[in-house]
Amino acid sequence: MKNQFTRLSRSAEDYLEAIGHLCREHGKAQVSDVAAMLDVKKPSVTAAVHQLAEEGLITYRRYAPIELTEKGRQYAERVIRSHSILQRFLEEAAHLSRERADEVACHMEHLLSMEEIESIESKLN
Repeated sequence: MKNQFTRLSRSAEDYLEAIGHLCREHGKAQVSDVAAMLDVKKPSVTAAVHQLAEEGLITYRRYAPIELTEKGRQYAERVIRSHSILQRFLEEAAHLSRERADEVACHMEHLLSMEEIESIESKLN
């Protein structure tokens, strides 16, 4: 999959990834759930969702659930997939614990291109 997205900041990608996980699980996300998942304050989430809404990645109205747009769903899925590939690589090839692999993958997913991550994935199969 070619990168069809303008790359967001690491922080914005983290918020979008959390929203993506919540939407997968519940069909929508609440500010309080995103805050709990990322261990941040609700005003931080509110600021981030305004930015993501401006980018056309989510729909958000005050006191209403956060929903992904199609573009946002695709971007969130890409970040979630990248994280999963990197975590698997770190567990299988580098023999890191699941917790450490998750932590390191969270950093790496923002540094590597999708092509680089897909190259790593090809080595796993």
